[in-house]
Amino acid sequence: MNSKSLLFICVLATVSCTPSLKEKGWVPEVRTSLNTILKEEADRDNYAVFDFDKTSVVGDISQALWVYQIENLRFADAPSHAFLDGIPDPDKMLEGVGMTSAQMGAVLQDEYMEMKAVLGSGESIKNIRKSDTYLDFRARMYSFLVALDENFPQEVGYIWMPGLLTGYTHEEATQVVKDAVKEHIGKDKPGYENWISPDGRWGGPVERGLYFSPEMKELYKCLSKSGITPYVCSASHELVVEALACDPVLGPGLPPEQVFGLRSVTGERFTAEYDRTYPQPMKEGKVLCINEMIATRHGGKEPVIVGGDSGGDVPMLTAYPDTRGSLIIDVCRPAESAIGRLISKSREGDGRYLVQPNFITYPIPEGGGI
Repeated sequence: MNSKSLLFICVLATVSCTPSLKEKGWVPEVRTSLNTILKEEADRDNYAVFDFDKTSVVGDISQALWVYQIENLRFADAPSHAFLDGIPDPDKMLEGVGMTSAQMGAVLQDEYMEMKAVLGSGESIKNIRKSDTYLDFRARMYSFLVALDENFPQEVGYIWMPGLLTGYTHEEATQVVKDAVKEHIGKDKPGYENWISPDGRWGGPVERGLYFSPEMKELYKCLSKSGITPYVCSASHELVVEALACDPVLGPGLPPEQVFGLRSVTGERFTAEYDRTYPQPMKEGKVLCINEMIATRHGGKEPVIVGGDSGGDVPMLTAYPDTRGSLIIDVCRPAESAIGRLISKSREGDGRYLVQPNFITYPIPEGGGI
């Protein structure tokens, strides 16, 4: 065999082995664009960055954890912290609630201790969930979260939810998250459920469930096979995201060093205090995190693909002129929202923005929900 024949065989083998997206759920135009990037940017020390909740996975892993902890009464030392970790001013009156965080927390603490005592006496969690105490507890938790979002900077709610792991060791916290994922994962799981207190004062529609689509698993796999390193950059807590993002069966099986999320101060036990030495990936912080923690691994290059679904992802979706594709998972956010305007750009012919409808859909309550 001469050298030309050998070269032809090598080239043919390389072309035939180029990974490409084949799952049926992709919009054809999006699949074509992504496959072009996979082919043209392969093996050049490139990388891609994706949001996690509602982008990589259908649903929200922090929300799934929150629901699981409430439904299973799995808070490490709630009686001692009264669900107030991460709240900067517990005595501030919450507009729209008529109570302070401290007052809300005190009621939640009393209800929680009452239910834990009943559980400890041998009553089943299934029966406890039918009690007025439990129905008030979960609905009040909903209203508390909404009130935090409306009365404090967004970062307070972002750390409060995972901060409910406070008191667990990191190993214990990881196990709780894994248990939550196993309970919530599945194509038939995502949806909304109304949590209303017996007196009707508290509560609203709560989103629950997780689903990691074969399309997104395929994208992560094809990127890795193409020599394009995939990263997660999420406003959920890093420990929480890793439980699914690093799972090789339920998730894409990323190594932990490719997952970036919120980080709290490290110690023997989990805390609800931000690590201020780290660029927390919230909104513009996602760009800082990419620049300081990811791009430096790739000679300062910009990501070739960025993926997101919400206004919190718009900064990283638009920050990099060298990005080949900004993948937007369309979860039906308002057309006038920041992400809605990017979707409009795509419809007007801007080829950078690749709009992919959510891989499964379910009814969104009127007025939305959490």
